[in-house]
Amino acid sequence: MAAGLSGCAGISQKFADSASQMPGIGLPSTAPERPSLPPAFPAVHDVPPPRNSVVLTNFEQQKLEDDLVAARDQQQSAVGVRLQPKKKDQQPQQQKQKQKQKQKQKQKQKQKQKQKQKQKQKITPVSSSRSIY
Repeated sequence: MAAGLSGCAGISQKFADSASQMPGIGLPSTAPERPSLPPAFPAVHDVPPPRNSVVLTNFEQQKLEDDLVAARDQQQSAVGVRLQPKKKDQQPQQQKQKQKQKQKQKQKQKQKQKQKQKQKQKITPVSSSRSIY
């Protein structure tokens, strides 16, 4: 049975080769030729080796950030773009955010007081002969 199947495989390959040359069935004449060797599959399961680098210290990280900020400032000044504020200049922004948070807290407190006042008001039920409770 294996010999019979292997014979069919040879015939099917021959048929595929000849059928691909037939007009209307195979590839157009302008199609590029197939490569003689099939392309290799990508190495999906290969994991890269672990990194041998160490984590930057706080001093190294700060120096790197300062270098990046200096490079950014140099490029922006060369192009004519206004420089971005530095961390020290951002303190007023943080103060503004704190003030906004305080205002929100005050508003919440006012809302709570209003709710308490509404709860303190007594509601007297009114009934009539037409209402159903």
